Amino acid sequence: MDSVQEEPNVTSNGNPSHIQDKPKSYIKERIISSVVLMLYMCANVSSVPVFTQYIHSRYEDVYSNGTNSSSTSPNKQSPCLANNSEEADEVQVLVQQSTSFEILKLSLCVQIPPVIVNMVVGSYSDHIGRKLLFVSPLLGCICKYVVFILVVKFHLHLNFLILGTLLEGFSGSSSTFVLANMAYAADVTKTHATRTFAIVIADSSVSIAIALGQVMTGFLIEKLGYFYPSVINTALILLATTIVIFCLTETVKKTEVKELSPVVHLKKVFGFYVNKSRGNKRCIFIACLAVYALMSVGFNGKYTIETLYQLGRPFCWNPVKIGYYGAYSTVFMTISGLVAIKLGSACVRVEILAVTGMFLLMGSLILEGLASTDAMLYSVPLVASISAVSVPVTRSVLSRMVAAHEQGAIFSSMATVDTLCGAIGSTAFTSLYSATVETMRGMAFLVIAGVVFMAAMVKIVVIVKSPRQPGYVLLQSPTEDEHAHNPDRILPEGENNTPCSSTDKGPVII
Repeated sequence: MDSVQEEPNVTSNGNPSHIQDKPKSYIKERIISSVVLMLYMCANVSSVPVFTQYIHSRYEDVYSNGTNSSSTSPNKQSPCLANNSEEADEVQVLVQQSTSFEILKLSLCVQIPPVIVNMVVGSYSDHIGRKLLFVSPLLGCICKYVVFILVVKFHLHLNFLILGTLLEGFSGSSSTFVLANMAYAADVTKTHATRTFAIVIADSSVSIAIALGQVMTGFLIEKLGYFYPSVINTALILLATTIVIFCLTETVKKTEVKELSPVVHLKKVFGFYVNKSRGNKRCIFIACLAVYALMSVGFNGKYTIETLYQLGRPFCWNPVKIGYYGAYSTVFMTISGLVAIKLGSACVRVEILAVTGMFLLMGSLILEGLASTDAMLYSVPLVASISAVSVPVTRSVLSRMVAAHEQGAIFSSMATVDTLCGAIGSTAFTSLYSATVETMRGMAFLVIAGVVFMAAMVKIVVIVKSPRQPGYVLLQSPTEDEHAHNPDRILPEGENNTPCSSTDKGPVII
């Protein structure tokens, strides 16, 4: 497969007159893909607090003998604040446990099917193109919201939500959409420096979109209930789908898929981690995937229970507070991560920044688990600060270790692990939260901190065992990028002399 990025940017006689043409031709693609990414994430990630708050409100109605107030009276006072008696505390525990169980069912429905989908869809996209990876999860998200709108409008049984989340799950869900964006970012970048920056920018776009979505959703729920926010989010997804179909440029030259067997594509997706011919790189692949898996378990577990944690005592936050906190947390950590990458990468290896972010994330999780006041909870993002760089750095390392025609496969392996570990994290920590909500509500956050600690230890071992490479400034094109297409360039000591890829000849920085 020949992607657009592999087309030569110099003439056969060595005339460099076209060297600057290729980067300019990618500006449109980067802007459009970022807009689509922001629209999708703004709408889709908002579904977690919307669904959680709606289900929580429905169970408050049930246990408080309410009637349909969750959709008709969004400004009603929450039973969490209305009564501080021992009986009210017992009711709140029941509400939290019931909501946890419903969220667990929905999480499994939306996370288990993508494990199967992502095993092969990324590898196929290296032949049939990237657009399918964008369109499929967009349509799945529309189905999820349409079912939710019907449940809210007609006050249907909560089990109907399972249908919508299953449809989204079999479309690939957000993990396939992230796979599409990361593979697309790799297609439109030529060097490991610009690729890392593109992936960090993509993650930052996600963060901005999430912040906007959470603020908007919080206000709309408080003023209008749960129906209209869902309608607006559906409209955003429809807009993103239209842009992908009619405006997004395909970056892959479609070729015939010579082998349709999923087994062959599974071997492509997971061959990086089992193929002994890759030499010492195989250990790096495995270690990076282990770090990525542990971080996925932690992040998915945290995000699944965080809104529920804020809804309960002693916080009893309303939708506006939850939206404000989500936006503030996301924006602050994103800006901190970008500043850390920009300034810190000139002095230390970015992997050092990633490990530092993991330890800060651990501290923030411990603080969140022990929080008893709003002020303590608002301090959590301050402690976490640069933790947002940990996952993008790991993605970038894996991406630049493979060839251009393997980008779909490598991101498919990450998406598969992300969905599988997401299901594990959501299940484990939602169950733990439900079991400990009556005794120690923050216990789940403390256990997540332990998972992040294990990821940090693995990353430290990799850094210590890997030879220090000279080119660790990621936001400036290193000198070796000028010779990125020189097949005779000798790699630094510790690497194979066979080039890592046709588009990325830079040293592997671990």
